[in-house]
Amino acid sequence: MRGSENDRVVVIGAGLAGLTAAATAARAGQEVVLVEAHRPGGRARTDGRGGYLFNQGPHALYRGGPAWRILRELGVSHHGHNPPFRGMRGVREGRLVRLLRGAQIASIASKLAAGRPAARAGRSTAEWIDGLSLRSSEAELLRVGARVATYVADLDRLPAEVAASQLRSALVRGVSYLDGGWSTLIEGLATAATGAGVVIRPHDAAVGISGAPGGWEVAMAGGRSLRAGAVVVATGGPASVRKLLPADPGWGELGPDVTAACLDLGLEGRRPPIVFGLDSPLYLSPHSPPGNLAPKGGSLVHVLRYGCRSGHADREELWDLAGLAGITREHVVEERFLARMVVSHALPSPEMGLRGRPGTAVTGAPGLFVAGDWVGPIGWLADASMASGRSAGRLAAGAATDMGRVRPSRVA
Repeated sequence: MRGSENDRVVVIGAGLAGLTAAATAARAGQEVVLVEAHRPGGRARTDGRGGYLFNQGPHALYRGGPAWRILRELGVSHHGHNPPFRGMRGVREGRLVRLLRGAQIASIASKLAAGRPAARAGRSTAEWIDGLSLRSSEAELLRVGARVATYVADLDRLPAEVAASQLRSALVRGVSYLDGGWSTLIEGLATAATGAGVVIRPHDAAVGISGAPGGWEVAMAGGRSLRAGAVVVATGGPASVRKLLPADPGWGELGPDVTAACLDLGLEGRRPPIVFGLDSPLYLSPHSPPGNLAPKGGSLVHVLRYGCRSGHADREELWDLAGLAGITREHVVEERFLARMVVSHALPSPEMGLRGRPGTAVTGAPGLFVAGDWVGPIGWLADASMASGRSAGRLAAGAATDMGRVRPSRVA
């Protein structure tokens, strides 16, 4: 027996945040409908080209982080490998150089671990690093690590708390390059959601939200609508979410998007070392092997510039870095260039920090929630997406229950 239309939760957006919210609300006993304007996945989609699996630029899952734990809670399995750090190099003034030895990196890690959180509060990453007792070579490597761990080029804007947390996670637990690409997480989350009863409707676009008796009405393309006791909006960044909300949520200016230019290369046979830009925000890393993203005998390499500029200039710079690593166009079987990849939405200021980001509950709109990589005080990148998705799913389930729209037998 089904209840009324207001018995359900509607989730808008089927990326990591939306799928997490939908699965969480359904496992709490709610009827959930998930609508997505395109196909599920968002920036976690993986595209196949000639046997090579291209993520939307280089992706790494932080071991033991919020996303890792939520995937385990939802029963989503994944397999991956550690980055191949042996033989890594740096680039300074257009030339390859050796990086610090393991003992020196361990020394930096110990100083990082000994730092007090109060010393980072309200400070930028640049200010924080300058205040540490490090040799110039150690400070240089720490700046590189901060860029790599956060994807942020502007260390004067990046909150120190974000850089320190990401660096500590990477150094202590490490990261995983996922076999099969990040679409395996989307598939796993979709399976967890549908297994809990979620109805997923791809290519079904929501165009607005308005109040309705006992809840909300979601207007859909084509003149249709969905009624719900609670709604979670997880459509991307603040601008796209604002377009759907019934009123201005009062968030104000949340900060610029974090962007990158990325050259994805499917190679025949060749696997270069990891290369970090020391005096420029550049990065090159083979993701397969070790990850399973390329056909037998092939390799997949990501070349990235943190902070995109112009497409032509960035592409040439990335090809120059690939050349330094020994890659020529003759080695390339498949190629894709992403001129402007949004890595994360709304980089908070050092003064704002993660606790200054919008919460999952929309102020003044009971039963209306948001989720994404720019929402809530927990995590960065995919960790923030999934942590806010879980929070929004739980709150949405609770809101529907509080309204008395769910039969007691359906409440977990």
